[in-house]
Amino acid sequence: MKWKRLWYYEFWPYWIFYFPAYIYYFYLAIKSRRWIYFSVLNPCMKFGGAFLSSKQHYLKTIPDLWKPITMLVPDLNGFESIKSQLDFLELEFPLIVKPDMGERGKDVEKIASLDELKSYLKNVHQAVLIQEYIDYPIELGILFYWDTNGNPQISSIGSKEFCKLFGDGTRTLETLVDANHRIAHRKTILKERFKTQWNQIIPKGKSILIEPIGNHNLGTIFLDARHHYSEEMLEWVVNCVQHLPDFDYGRIDLKIENWNSFKTKTGIKILEINGVNSEPIHIYDPNFSIWNAYKTIFKHMHIIYQLSQHKLNNQSQTLSLFEFISGARKVLSKKGASQISYT
Repeated sequence: MKWKRLWYYEFWPYWIFYFPAYIYYFYLAIKSRRWIYFSVLNPCMKFGGAFLSSKQHYLKTIPDLWKPITMLVPDLNGFESIKSQLDFLELEFPLIVKPDMGERGKDVEKIASLDELKSYLKNVHQAVLIQEYIDYPIELGILFYWDTNGNPQISSIGSKEFCKLFGDGTRTLETLVDANHRIAHRKTILKERFKTQWNQIIPKGKSILIEPIGNHNLGTIFLDARHHYSEEMLEWVVNCVQHLPDFDYGRIDLKIENWNSFKTKTGIKILEINGVNSEPIHIYDPNFSIWNAYKTIFKHMHIIYQLSQHKLNNQSQTLSLFEFISGARKVLSKKGASQISYT
């Protein structure tokens, strides 16, 4: 079943899928006469949120009501201190652990015990966030920006359907995993995780949640949820981003209790906020064609270009290419060089 992944562009390596976008970026950079034109956006984020921005830095400006309890851990060797902080914040397992400067969901894991947490921390080499696990059933990515007239716009809404397997009364869990092209490549990991059920026949109709993390390579299906757009959603997002000074463009990843949450303004938790590197994740819906995906990507790249040019016309300044490269090197060399804090 692994070969089937080649037919779905959502599973292609990032640099292959985005190769046409790199060409378009060079065109826009030449047209702008500035290589790093996008850096004028989102002054609240390093490099405009293009990469390696601290999630904790801008999450701390969001009201506590809208975010999970979060703890930043820079010193991965001070495990006793970490346990003390967990107790102080009353954080209970399961927990979500992820790099503070992670990209595309890499190394995000649901941790069920102190032993698992200790093992996770041994294998990462930068500051991490430990977050309260939010079990709301709906996870969304909402891409928002202020247009050149100062009007709020939502251009993408993507929802995530976490990977579940359903028993048929005849096949074992191992066989069900083998038959699923989204998770067959993770067979070794899943065998260890579900070792007590691995060789058992799963009763007909029984469902097993394979992965609670919303990532392509972990089996999650991304769906186009733009039909769920509402004025209440836009109003809530505007209220949210107004807590981020100088926020221009980005995607809010969040969980909600139900689709009425934006109307009632309850049951909403922000997981993270991304900047100019934000993808319109509805393009990964299995029913979305690759041509429409590229059309959508180019449209959003043009939006970033237009917003950048508008700011530049108002005398804002971008980073130079040298400053961008130099800054990136410094950030890469200092990942984790902060102190434990919590919200």
